[in-house]
Amino acid sequence: MTNPTRSERSIFTSKADVLEYLQTKLNKSKIEKLIHFTVQEWKANPRSIVNEIQQYFSKSKFLIVRSSALGEDSLESSYAGVYESILDVLPDSEQSIKDAINSVAKSYVAKNNHNQKNQILIQNQTVNIMTSGVVFTRTPDVGSPYYVINFEDGGSTTGTTHGLSNNMLKIYRNTKQKLEKKWDLLLDAIKEIESILDTDLLDIEFGITKSYQIVVFQVRPLTSVKQELPKNLDKKISQLIKMNQNLFSKLNKTKRHVSGKYTLFSDMSDWNPSEIIGDNPNYLDYSLYDYLIMNDAWHRGRSQIEYHDVNPYKLMIKFGNKPYVDIRGSFNSLISKELDKKLKEKLLNYFLNKLSKNPHLHDKVEFEILFTCYDLTIENRLRELLHNGFTKNEIAQIKSIVLKHTNLILTKYEKTLQQCNLSLDKLDSSRAKILSNLTKSADYKAKLNTAQLLLSDCKKLGTIPFSNMARIAFIATAILNSLVKTKHLNSDSVYSIMQTISTPLSEFQNDLIAYHDKKLSYSDFIKKYGHLRPGTYDITAMRYDKTNSYFNMDFKKPRRHKNVTLTIDYKEIFKKHGLDTSVDFLFFLKEAIAKREFVKFSFTKNLSEAMELIADACNEIGFTRDDIANLDLKSIMSDYKTVSKAQLQQTWKNKISKNKQKKIIYSFLVLPPLITSSSDFEIIKYYSAKPNFITEKSISSEIIVLDDSKAKSDLKNKIILLENADPGYDWIFTRNPSGLITKYGGVASHMSIRCAELNLPAAIGCGEIIYEQLLLSSKVLLDCKNKQIIILEHEKDDQYVEERRVLKSLGYIR
Repeated sequence: MTNPTRSERSIFTSKADVLEYLQTKLNKSKIEKLIHFTVQEWKANPRSIVNEIQQYFSKSKFLIVRSSALGEDSLESSYAGVYESILDVLPDSEQSIKDAINSVAKSYVAKNNHNQKNQILIQNQTVNIMTSGVVFTRTPDVGSPYYVINFEDGGSTTGTTHGLSNNMLKIYRNTKQKLEKKWDLLLDAIKEIESILDTDLLDIEFGITKSYQIVVFQVRPLTSVKQELPKNLDKKISQLIKMNQNLFSKLNKTKRHVSGKYTLFSDMSDWNPSEIIGDNPNYLDYSLYDYLIMNDAWHRGRSQIEYHDVNPYKLMIKFGNKPYVDIRGSFNSLISKELDKKLKEKLLNYFLNKLSKNPHLHDKVEFEILFTCYDLTIENRLRELLHNGFTKNEIAQIKSIVLKHTNLILTKYEKTLQQCNLSLDKLDSSRAKILSNLTKSADYKAKLNTAQLLLSDCKKLGTIPFSNMARIAFIATAILNSLVKTKHLNSDSVYSIMQTISTPLSEFQNDLIAYHDKKLSYSDFIKKYGHLRPGTYDITAMRYDKTNSYFNMDFKKPRRHKNVTLTIDYKEIFKKHGLDTSVDFLFFLKEAIAKREFVKFSFTKNLSEAMELIADACNEIGFTRDDIANLDLKSIMSDYKTVSKAQLQQTWKNKISKNKQKKIIYSFLVLPPLITSSSDFEIIKYYSAKPNFITEKSISSEIIVLDDSKAKSDLKNKIILLENADPGYDWIFTRNPSGLITKYGGVASHMSIRCAELNLPAAIGCGEIIYEQLLLSSKVLLDCKNKQIIILEHEKDDQYVEERRVLKSLGYIR
């Protein structure tokens, strides 16, 4: 990264100075004809200046009169959109020119800028713009080596009006990948400007005409990157990109024991790791989640209910430090084992191809792409196969097997439930026994050994049954939602049903009221809920029993429906579809959802106790929680068995130091939400996010970004913004928020379930671009009924939003 040289520093004094300097030097782009003058000169000789403008622009159709204040685009700051700009000024109208110039001059005074040397810039107005936007020559947050292109195509005004555009592209600065023509030409033009100005820290407004002419509207220094970058950063990022591309190619090969010619990787499909552990997790977080669920528990639970056994397929893969789900393994595990191999292969390739063509569906695959169970909409969805090479007989076979499989799960549910309850009883009794065997004088080895026993039980008796029950609960929810889609039920009925379900959250709320009313002791309350933490796999997050920040405030318990019955004859509807009618569907639905939540609540007790023992043991060895978060589980559970304490200290010290350094570099690596090819590591595309809206309510409220420092904040009647959330964040619902928005999460994710249970308006999984813009907002409209989020007020300036306002004022965005 290079800063402007001293000679170039004098250029960045005003918009007009920069454009005039570049105008005669550019070969790969153009700057429209321009003249400029100071406010002082205008006041002294208005008639002379108007005559000069009319002569100079005699062949122009329209002019733009723009601000060019001194310091507007300096190295220290940028004031995009602060002052007035007037478009569609007629060059042959003296009055039109005067009015426009006076408006710009008055805008300086309105902003308390009385400098008479401020300039006014007159330019020819560009026509036939195809694409316009802003390029940052490095990422504006930390200076990573990627071009960031925020853009608008055609006449769209949605992004400008709401500040919620999904048009963003990040391109590795040294990419050799083939680019779309307009981006190829744009980057050539940008590189020329970088070379002329001798800096790669620029913020450039551009337009691309329908004839592919690159027009430069403004060039500023990129002032948002403040920190010193790691040495040889660009080289290290290049190496990481190549490593990731090689790993992708290796994993993308055909696998013998699963169907599908190739694979894709998603950060939000299936077990959505980005929601649970984040997109830049600690080493321990990742390895715990991998051991307990993503290595094998995820498919072992599914195979118990007759889904295809994909053993030994590993579900989660890291590129850089970002966790992804291997889509091929996931899709295979969600097909009945009864489907014959040839048809399974054909179906898997269809699923993969559909997702490749519709990448925005990667967080909704179970509803929009796969046929994981029978519901009332499946016949309509199966018709799509007719247009994709499937015969009517093949479609009938798929339908028959999916229906048979679903009925099998329905009829065997009570037995499955009994087995699950038996596992939970064993988990509770075994945990008590294991902990009772640990003496107060136990050393670090005994504590780590005990933690290992707890984690082993956690998987065998906790997460495997959880995988099983999570799938069954999904089936129940899918059938319920299909009753809405087929207009047998309305959404209000669904939310009423969800509010009757008793879950750990409803019990937590009841017990919290009892605690505040002195009907439940603190010790009893903590005994039940003390193991929870906001970040289930994060050893640095404090448990509820280590702090009272999470439940020391009164709250208004939401109204719940005590009893709801289905007002429709669902058995008659099921009978028409061939679904088993011997099962009480309402019982099945409520029990499956509740049991999933209680299994989750139960297995996290083992996990949380194990993490505390790891923290205590490592503290004895000389390491903090922050230190140990940078070790993987395998190192923690194996290294201590073969070396002395002194040797262990040195070994871990070296590993922690190395992992911390790696994580710093990884934080500069930009990765996409969905990986479909090796080029995705260099050309990062962001797809139109479609959040999962909960309820049909519409609310406007102050928004609060929740992090560890906000645990004691007043959340009442505010919309909470969270990157990701797990059961440990359930405390937020005791603070009476008005709504919730998360970056990650799907329709069946933990927070979706919680918000439906409470009838709380929410947008779960809004995606990276919307989330980043919401971080800068102070008030939003969360309109679940019309499925939109609108920023009403900004807390601080969003540089791109301001620049888009400029582009709109110039007529390049309609």
